[in-house]
Amino acid sequence: MNKPSTQQAILVYTLLGIALIVFMTPIYLIVSSSVKPSPIMFQRPPAMIFEPTLDHYRDLFAMRPFGKFIANSLIVALGSTVFSVFFGSIAAYAISRIKHKRMNDVAFWILSMRMFPPIAVVVPYYIIFKTVGLLDTPIALIIVYSTANIPLTVWLMKGFFDEVPTALEEAAAVDGHGLISIFWKVTLPLAAPGLAVSAVFCFIFSWNEFLFALMLTGSNAQTAPVAVMSFWSSDAVQWGRIMAGSFVILIPGVVFVLTCQRWLVRGLTMGSVK
Repeated sequence: MNKPSTQQAILVYTLLGIALIVFMTPIYLIVSSSVKPSPIMFQRPPAMIFEPTLDHYRDLFAMRPFGKFIANSLIVALGSTVFSVFFGSIAAYAISRIKHKRMNDVAFWILSMRMFPPIAVVVPYYIIFKTVGLLDTPIALIIVYSTANIPLTVWLMKGFFDEVPTALEEAAAVDGHGLISIFWKVTLPLAAPGLAVSAVFCFIFSWNEFLFALMLTGSNAQTAPVAVMSFWSSDAVQWGRIMAGSFVILIPGVVFVLTCQRWLVRGLTMGSVK
């Protein structure tokens, strides 16, 4: 294989640098604004050198029970992720292994559940949860997010299960393993990168979702994204606290992705090279 020329290397690094600047600039603005004193928040030209302050972070937790909202978001996001990956993997395995002429139609019908615009179903969800007494509870959000995450998980995991040779399962069956044992001990470990990819997408969606959390929760089950927007009112927009809350919200998602990074990279590249 020929090594890239100097011009090609310069072009690649230039494009990577531009992409890095584009993606990191919003994060820089969030972090810098969260520690910038309020009097110079909108100074023109922007103040690049200033004495940082943690007042916005103190106000964030002093004026609202923000720790409780973070805990609610973690409960909902992790609960929905576990539920979606568990049941989505089982459904994906069935679709991958059952040979029937209508199985592709079943798979498309499952995916179609992901195509509903949230605004079209939020009112029916509100009525249902209010009727059964689950309004303003984490369980309600876990159920709603799972209905959106399971179709995505099914389609992701089906591709990974299709890559697992059926000969391995047949060999395990010859050794005396049953269907459940084959799934848990043979097929699922080989599809572990797919589990990581599915878990990351499910967690990110559940962690960042705003509309359902706004409409289906109150003071008890309110999540962090909704809590941050409570600093935005008709009287004033408290930008420092909003930026501090936004940075705090970024941290769990980054930690979760880094935790799954080893399997995530394998999962995103699996199937590109035989």
